[in-house]
Amino acid sequence: MNEELKRLAQDFIILPFAAKIFEQDRKRFAKFKQGIVYQSMIDAVIERIQKDMSATKQKLYTKYHLDIKRIGNTTYRWNSRGNSGVIEYSSDDLKEMTSQTMKRYMKGTDFEVKEGFIDQVDKLKKEKNPH
Repeated sequence: MNEELKRLAQDFIILPFAAKIFEQDRKRFAKFKQGIVYQSMIDAVIERIQKDMSATKQKLYTKYHLDIKRIGNTTYRWNSRGNSGVIEYSSDDLKEMTSQTMKRYMKGTDFEVKEGFIDQVDKLKKEKNPH
């Protein structure tokens, strides 16, 4: 596999993990008073990951004719034009790659706070200064 293909295959495997963790985090932040800020950021990150997942999948299929299937918890089989192989990671490798991917997406994503944030700020001000 060339370097671009290796990166695409790794993204194909890792991006769904990152998206799932961000979705779980989004639910946790819903309970916070200022949760809308974090939810806005996470929504922007998830949207970007989903776009990249789609582009990655399309490039793998159209340019490289590569199909990747999960066959175990940390094992994947790839098939391309009569060739095939297995990609295997340790649990720790998957966790580290997912963590690095999440950091990369958080650093590179711009977002705007969704509606409702100003209402929350005003509510907090009133709670602190009821008069």
